[in-house]
Amino acid sequence: MLLFSKEFIVLHFKMGKEKGELSLKGIKKIGYVSIGILLSMVLLLTSVELVAFHMDHYRASFEKYKITEATGMNMENLEHTMGDVLKYFKDDRVELDTRAVIHGEEQPVFGEREISHMVDVKALFVQGRFIRNSGVPLILIIALILIKIDKDWRKGFAKTLLYTSIANIGLLVMLLILMKIDFYKYFTYFHLIFFSNDLWILDPTTDVLIQMVPEEFFYSTAVKIIVYFVGSLLVLGTAGGYYLKKRTK
Repeated sequence: MLLFSKEFIVLHFKMGKEKGELSLKGIKKIGYVSIGILLSMVLLLTSVELVAFHMDHYRASFEKYKITEATGMNMENLEHTMGDVLKYFKDDRVELDTRAVIHGEEQPVFGEREISHMVDVKALFVQGRFIRNSGVPLILIIALILIKIDKDWRKGFAKTLLYTSIANIGLLVMLLILMKIDFYKYFTYFHLIFFSNDLWILDPTTDVLIQMVPEEFFYSTAVKIIVYFVGSLLVLGTAGGYYLKKRTK
């Protein structure tokens, strides 16, 4: 009876140890996956920020798509207007009450519908900036925990960088193909997902906002964001792959 009790205790101890190892393994896996997801969001939102708030991007677009003719504003007024819009999106401007010279007459640039839509767009930028800024410390906290509990954390981080890059680049290639096939369709899906109203549907014959940033502008902007995002993924993925390859030698 005593022997049975000892064997039972040993067996119970081994089972408990195995469960603990499985639990720890699960925690580590969740940690690395979480870092991959957070890193993807931080890199994507940073890419959006770099493109969306770069005045040269808009200046080149104004010239390429002949926006001075479409709006009746010269380049100086276009840059002034877009500068106000970007300040508004950065939350550095309370109201979007920009005035500019249009067809030789100084007047308010945006109508009520356009301004209402800009409120929604600003909310997206503010939320995106919050997610990105919150994601960085979260990544650091999770990384510190993984360093503490995983003896092979260097390999874990390298695999996370490599797999995160491969997964995202695969998805981005698919997105580029879909955009090339029918950009308007997926551009519409984007608005239906992120906006709860139809204020984004503007009249290109009367609304200056859509005249300033036509559909072609959004396509080139999306491609540029993807290029920035892929560039950062390639750097991190290459670093992770290089470490893993070096480790196996």
